[in-house]
Amino acid sequence: MRILREIQAQRQSDLQTLAESCAYAAQAVVATALVIALYDWLGKGTAMWAAVSAVLVLQPRFQRSLAASATRVIANLLGAGIGVAVSLAIPQRVVAVLVSLTLIVVACEWLRLDTGLRSACASVLIVTMAPGPLVERGEARASAVCIGCGVALVLQVVLYGITGRHPKAVAAAQVVRSGEE
Repeated sequence: MRILREIQAQRQSDLQTLAESCAYAAQAVVATALVIALYDWLGKGTAMWAAVSAVLVLQPRFQRSLAASATRVIANLLGAGIGVAVSLAIPQRVVAVLVSLTLIVVACEWLRLDTGLRSACASVLIVTMAPGPLVERGEARASAVCIGCGVALVLQVVLYGITGRHPKAVAAAQVVRSGEE
């Protein structure tokens, strides 16, 4: 159990954290169901990567979700683009994968996309190593990330509207509270 103590968050578990976890679970379920329905309606095939993107960018606060979505979209578009371009230029798959990984790490460093680095590397690997036509893999990856992140953001805007915690209302409340201090 020592290993569990090493990786656990240093916080209390109470009714509030349980409620937040349940809210996240509900959002993840709804986002996944919406992505699957959208993919079925569009006839796009598997919704797996779009659902993964939706679940990964959901955050307790809308601004965090927006930042996570922007980072994920930019990192994945860069990763898919670099993966496709390098694979078209270098026909040896293993060499293309290794060059693509090197280039995406350098690109993320140059752009200071530290929080998007892992996602960008994963995108490179998915695009360069998956079966099927190369350009279609890149397009599928790019659209899946954009659709998944878009669904997650729309869901959160709708939920905030329903719960009265719309991003503008939350920001206004924070301004009022900071003026009271």
